[in-house]
Amino acid sequence: MTRADMTDLSPPPANAFYAPTLLPAIEELLARGIAQGSIEAQLHRSLFDLRTPFMRIPLVQSRRFWAFAVEYSADPLVGLAAGQRFVSTATNGLTYLFDVAVSLDRACAFFVEFFPFFNGHFTAQVVRDDGGVALRLLEVGTLRAPAALIDYILVSLCNLLRRKLLASGLGRDPVLGVALVSAGSAEHERVFRTPVSGGQVHPTIHLDPQLFTVPLTPGNQALETTLVDLLEQTRRHSEATLLEQLSDYLIADLATADWKQFCTTRHLLERTAARRLKALGWTFTELLDDYRRYRAEDLLQAGALELVEVADRLGYSDVQSFNRACSRWLGCAPGVYRTRFCKG
Repeated sequence: MTRADMTDLSPPPANAFYAPTLLPAIEELLARGIAQGSIEAQLHRSLFDLRTPFMRIPLVQSRRFWAFAVEYSADPLVGLAAGQRFVSTATNGLTYLFDVAVSLDRACAFFVEFFPFFNGHFTAQVVRDDGGVALRLLEVGTLRAPAALIDYILVSLCNLLRRKLLASGLGRDPVLGVALVSAGSAEHERVFRTPVSGGQVHPTIHLDPQLFTVPLTPGNQALETTLVDLLEQTRRHSEATLLEQLSDYLIADLATADWKQFCTTRHLLERTAARRLKALGWTFTELLDDYRRYRAEDLLQAGALELVEVADRLGYSDVQSFNRACSRWLGCAPGVYRTRFCKG
């Protein structure tokens, strides 16, 4: 399969992610004494289910998981620790392909091609400018990626890059620096083992450009082709579950979301669809409430809309109803939440 064949594909929907990528983060929470049942309750999935190859679940569960992880670990930097577990415990078609790629340039090209299927919150691009090379993440998700998840992704990727160079025997660190959207800290620099800059536009890993011209591993075209074909087939033939279909419907327009309308447009019997959704761990009302909560956080943090406009977009008929919902979700009124976020 040629590179042209791969790039002609439309990108996957940006409202789902590959569930097993959370397993290293779950292991970190278990190691901190957080009960397995509590974690499973947040994801509405058992750990056994999450180990199912190529299972994809809606991005709202990513937000739900990381909010839970930060709250119950009492550690806003829990993503850093979780990311350190990634390389040793997470194996999938993308990590295998990254490892067997003959060069860093080819490994990053594969990452750019397939990363959105695994992540959902981001797409990636390799940027060459002024003699430098950077691997940049661009947000494309229907919900924003939380800071803990960004830490998790960047640490995981830095570890993958370093493992590849270690296996090549060159003994050089490919990572020259890391850029964060949020503020960096001494802990970030300790874990990343490289200079960290905060307040940047996009999460970015700056790479040694000289290493992009050096062959790192012996070529294995047959294995590479097999892995690419596997990823392509999986991406093409992955059918959205009822949960994914409903999630896409909800996030498209929360203001007009209606269970009866959803079922009618998809030619589903309401009772049958409700049973199928319940078997996946959800009800329409619960999923709608979660999407409203995390979309409210995103809109309030962005600060571009008046509170009445936010309430309208979420489907609340008046600001008072929105205030009550925010008090339940966030522990305070929406205006107070926005003020606290801006000061933070």
